[in-house]
Amino acid sequence: MKVRVITEDSIWSYCKANARSLPSFHIFLEKLKNCNWSDLNDMKNDFPKVSIVGNCSNNRIVFDIGGNNYRMICDYNFYKTCCLYVAFIGTHAEYDKVDACTVQMF
Repeated sequence: MKVRVITEDSIWSYCKANARSLPSFHIFLEKLKNCNWSDLNDMKNDFPKVSIVGNCSNNRIVFDIGGNNYRMICDYNFYKTCCLYVAFIGTHAEYDKVDACTVQMF
């Protein structure tokens, strides 16, 4: 099933405030356009470095973007489409300071 990014505007807002991140997120979003995911294995096939956040009450994953310069935490679900809900975007250093289970930036 196709992948939808909910709150994609939050990604573009982050890029506007952090111009160096724009090429990396552009590449990431272009790759997502060709993805069809029905489970976590599909995610891992397209993004081998995606991390599943364990011990959370919600389904969360972490994408390494731009050669591990940026991290994006998303909630996900598989229903009629695969939906990614952006919860956090930041540099690797900023990511190290948040709780991946509870952070809600957007």
